[in-house]
Amino acid sequence: MAYTPLLQKGTKLIGESGRTYILIAHLVQLAIPNVWKAHQWGNEKDQFVIKHPQSDDSPEKRWPAFRKEMEMQRLFQAAKLIRKMVDVIPPRSDMEPTMMVLEPFEKTLWSARTRRPLTTREIKHIMKLALLGLRKVHEKGLVYCDFKMENVLRNGFDDTDPASDDVTIPFEDQCEVGRSWFCHGARPRRSDFHHIQESGGLLWQGMDKRRRYLGLGNCSKRPNSLEGDGCAKQLPTKYFQLLQAQIDSNSPGMYDSVIKEGTLEQKAEMVRACQCHDFDIRSVEYFQDCDFSAVDDQGVKGGLNSGDEHWTDRLVALGIPEYDVVFLYAVLQPDPTKRMTVDQILETGYLNVY
Repeated sequence: MAYTPLLQKGTKLIGESGRTYILIAHLVQLAIPNVWKAHQWGNEKDQFVIKHPQSDDSPEKRWPAFRKEMEMQRLFQAAKLIRKMVDVIPPRSDMEPTMMVLEPFEKTLWSARTRRPLTTREIKHIMKLALLGLRKVHEKGLVYCDFKMENVLRNGFDDTDPASDDVTIPFEDQCEVGRSWFCHGARPRRSDFHHIQESGGLLWQGMDKRRRYLGLGNCSKRPNSLEGDGCAKQLPTKYFQLLQAQIDSNSPGMYDSVIKEGTLEQKAEMVRACQCHDFDIRSVEYFQDCDFSAVDDQGVKGGLNSGDEHWTDRLVALGIPEYDVVFLYAVLQPDPTKRMTVDQILETGYLNVY
């Protein structure tokens, strides 16, 4: 069993390529950080990210999960629009794990979103590139389970000067999808990409305790979250939140601020209730055999605090163009058997910026 190394600023690590890396600073706030910024020996401008298994998980969980991530890195090594592993650092002893060396990025989509509101053209550009990256995942018969703004990586983003709305001017920034959580699954056809097939059984997306989902008991077709997979639900939700940020940059986005205090379970219950309200889940035929007794959505006003007003009307009232709201309504279809696939979304041409 590999154990987590005790790394510190200035530590030298040698990769399989023969390159030597010097740790500069840790990039996560953990008791034992597992993600570090580093530069190549003799060239401080040639920077990388070095990652090893987390230490706050049990040894039984952390190493297999990390090993699986490395397998996915190798599988998608040649894929464009997906972050690449550029080197591997072998263990220095039996007490240390293998480490990954990843290409660096200046910002995540979340950090870019906190700098300034993104223009609609910028948002569409990012979402289209992310969809193209997800399509590469689907082509391998896999599903991406952790699509969030923190996992969309960007270079070349200007903190103060938005990109031009002139469609003849190309974007100069770079956008890729991180690949921490790819899960084996059925090919993402329209009828089945909402779940993961493995060993003949039905497995729901790899959601951790922070993941929001509609947990309805006694349901043979247990509904997963509107953010439960990376095919064609998570991404539109992030698009939704970025459009909201144009109107109110201080708003975290739909469902991220419906409850400010309470336990994780209480927050999950509130989000679950808001989703039932906003998408009228009780009336969706796909979910008719679900037990809704655990969902307390009486008096809930929804993720936009819209009450009896439909969330689409609320968005228009807030200032989101009706054209964009119509697109959101189409892609945020609650019935997974009727939801648009990545290819279908791309074929609409809505995300084209040239």
